[in-house]
Amino acid sequence: MRVEEIERLLAEFYEGNTSENQEEKLKKYFETQNVPEHLEKDKRLFLCFHKDVPVEVPAALEDKLIRMIDTKEQEEIHFFRKNKSKRNWRWVGGIAASIVLLFGLGYSISNISDTMEKPKETFTDPEVAYEVLQATLMEVSMGLNNGVDEMIDTQKDIRRTNREIKKDLQLQ
Repeated sequence: MRVEEIERLLAEFYEGNTSENQEEKLKKYFETQNVPEHLEKDKRLFLCFHKDVPVEVPAALEDKLIRMIDTKEQEEIHFFRKNKSKRNWRWVGGIAASIVLLFGLGYSISNISDTMEKPKETFTDPEVAYEVLQATLMEVSMGLNNGVDEMIDTQKDIRRTNREIKKDLQLQ
């Protein structure tokens, strides 16, 4: 087996993408062949993974794990019970805040409507009101016309600038 193929299989092995046949090829290679120096660490690590050495389990390990699981379960139950009461208080507090907000808003609206003055008539003669309205509308119309004229001038300037840019680009 070539070193490049072994390196490729090792990369796939470390990513967890090898089949049992590929792992068996690696195991046979590392057990039977002299490997290059840069693969020595991989050889030791790979052979440690695939040794059939029985693991010694302490006798009291199972009991310790069961006690730890039970303790964590009790802590979890206690933790969620606390949060449930906090959640209830938040819910009640939110309702109370909404009620206070609505009362405050209603009080403010009633005070504002009491203190506001009703609009008074500014003109007693309809002819004078009509003349003032005509003058105001004429002023607004002139302002709009000036704005339209400026827009037309600006559009002409933009077109002229675009033509000059196109000429410069065609010359290059």
